[in-house]
Amino acid sequence: MKHPYLKIAEKGNIHAGNDKYKKLVIHTFVRVLRVIFFSKAFFHLCKGIYYSIRKKELEKQKEFLDGSCFWGVLTQQKTKAEVKFLNDIIVPEKGHLIFLNHVNELDFPFDCLVLKKPFLANQEIKNTYIAYWWMKAMGSEVFDKSDKRTIAKSVKNLLKSLKNRSFVVYPEGKVTYSEDIKSLKKGMINLSFKLKIPILIILKSGLTGYQEKPNNHTIAYKSCGVIKPDSFSSWEEYRDHIFQLMDSEKRKLDEEIGIRQKTEKQEDTKAKVLFT
Repeated sequence: MKHPYLKIAEKGNIHAGNDKYKKLVIHTFVRVLRVIFFSKAFFHLCKGIYYSIRKKELEKQKEFLDGSCFWGVLTQQKTKAEVKFLNDIIVPEKGHLIFLNHVNELDFPFDCLVLKKPFLANQEIKNTYIAYWWMKAMGSEVFDKSDKRTIAKSVKNLLKSLKNRSFVVYPEGKVTYSEDIKSLKKGMINLSFKLKIPILIILKSGLTGYQEKPNNHTIAYKSCGVIKPDSFSSWEEYRDHIFQLMDSEKRKLDEEIGIRQKTEKQEDTKAKVLFT
């Protein structure tokens, strides 16, 4: 008989890793309610609701952002992860998009823990009611690309929100289940170029390890600095520069923590199996 977590995983969209990874992902998201009501996050929930009633929006968002960190803390503890910083991770309070590589479903708790910033999510997040409510409460914005009207409204909301905060964006547009940087989607890069929104590049390595075994991995983060769009003549040039920077710096980061060598050995082993 299959574990109930695996039945949920099969109905969902978890495509990588073995059964242990899928169980870990489902367990990580199922325990959000436990985090909210049975950890120190509950204190921030109460304060956030208090500020919401008093219509103090920035104070409310801060409390929910602080509360989200406990999800990251408990995930780190459960997976026995070591979180390392290869340099100072200084995230601007406002006016920036934070580009981060999107590895797998475990991105979210670790990114909440490390960055403490709201997300710029797509409209699918609305289907996850509790996550959507919490993300909105912590100041996240949903970028709805359904039609021209919703896009215009989303852009307007984003520009307004950038006056008070910065947003985490996954420019690859989807989970990659890989340590390699995949092609970047046009949307946010083109928007950043047109509206002159600077981008902070942050990279992480190590999360693919959980697709093989559920604990004892090193997760490393590294800041690659801010890129300003007014230094480029076209959005394509801007995109290519961002990709090349992310790709080259990601390879360096992997090598620093030994991920790149492991990945290449695994690929060589798979190739040998296929051709023998």
